[in-house]
Amino acid sequence: MNEVQRLEVKFKEALTSGDAVKLHEIHARAVALVTKRKRPPVIAANKKAYEQLIYSYVCHVASSDARLPYLLWWRAYYGEKKMPKKPRHSVERSRSHLREMRKYSKFTSRLCSEYKVLTQSTVKQAFIE
Repeated sequence: MNEVQRLEVKFKEALTSGDAVKLHEIHARAVALVTKRKRPPVIAANKKAYEQLIYSYVCHVASSDARLPYLLWWRAYYGEKKMPKKPRHSVERSRSHLREMRKYSKFTSRLCSEYKVLTQSTVKQAFIE
């Protein structure tokens, strides 16, 4: 479990218990964590695992935007290539992860552009143009 996941668990526990002091403490730790890093936190053990994670987020968001089942979208674009597990979290969370990953990864940015995956920042750009 990495730092971010530990903070998420502690935050949920504090929120459930209604402990305002604990929530403030967790918030301060999260802000410190974000401000001390210039790079994203490590979220995968190696490059291949990281790429599979990106593929799963792209497929999760794109299939939702297209209103297609995850499996169908994957098969249409990647055929028999090994399919990553569908994320258990919401599409908006995958979209948020992709938005952050695009800042640091050309691979993520290329996939989002190639499959026209809209993250919040690209949605804003579409309205500006």
